[in-house]
Amino acid sequence: ILFSSSWEIDFWGKYRRTIESDRATFLGTIASYDDALVTLIADVATSYVNIRTSEERIRVAERNAQSQRQSFQLTEAQFKSGETDELDMRQAETLVGQTEAQIPHLQNTLNQTKNGLAVQLGITPDEVDRLLAGPSHIPAVSGEVAAGIPHDLLRRRPDVRAAGLTAASQNALIGVAKANMFPALSLSGEFGFHSNNEDHHSLPDMFSWQSRAAQAGASFMWPVFNYGRLVNQVRVQDAQFQQAILNYQNTVLTAQEEVENGLSAFYTELQALSNLTAAATAAHRSTELSLIHYRSGETTYTTVLSTTTSTA
Repeated sequence: ILFSSSWEIDFWGKYRRTIESDRATFLGTIASYDDALVTLIADVATSYVNIRTSEERIRVAERNAQSQRQSFQLTEAQFKSGETDELDMRQAETLVGQTEAQIPHLQNTLNQTKNGLAVQLGITPDEVDRLLAGPSHIPAVSGEVAAGIPHDLLRRRPDVRAAGLTAASQNALIGVAKANMFPALSLSGEFGFHSNNEDHHSLPDMFSWQSRAAQAGASFMWPVFNYGRLVNQVRVQDAQFQQAILNYQNTVLTAQEEVENGLSAFYTELQALSNLTAAATAAHRSTELSLIHYRSGETTYTTVLSTTTSTA
């Protein structure tokens, strides 16, 4: 029974650079996982907001349809009493039909978004309905975003970290390829026990100290005849490193573009929301006033139709 072992002296850092490359690859895998997780969270949040937005649009459409139905009933009563012509009644009826026709499409969009959310969460659509039970208002957001220092914000992005670690791993592989060009010194040894059935020896005597066997040695290897191949291997690793560096730079630039676009869109949408809220309030008030004037005979139904269409 013999036990053998060998050890290569790491003069040129071949194994140290290999460990460095493997560590960077492992950390890059974790960063890629974090990137996928961040993307999933963003998709889930987007789906949730879209669901609440669709629900709100359905409620608004139903309120508009109810208001327009009341206008239609008013014009129908006035037409039957001879106070107005059939045109006003048919215009009101058309507007009601157009608004009610929007509701099924909005409901279909809502159902599709719920089904997409179910896929993202890995659950069935009926479980999504249970999760969405409760208040169904569109989530409110703060008016400020804690973006921090731009450089730190980019460093926190998992995709940027993954690209940087990929470049670091490839850089370490250049050191491994260079170390293969230099001589390698290895130490090896064997130790064990042996036995035979000669000279009154038996199998149990195998584990006696007199039956020990040991051997030690050293080996020296220098790949002189493969030098050209090893040089080309270094060039290949260096080219892959340059590719990883370019990919890292492109990832950083893309991340910066996405961050700047996201911040710009956030603040401009906040401003647009404020203007749209004021416009919606004014539109509802215009509809109320136009209906009051129409009932009193001060205006035609065309004015009511115009204000009602703008509100919808």
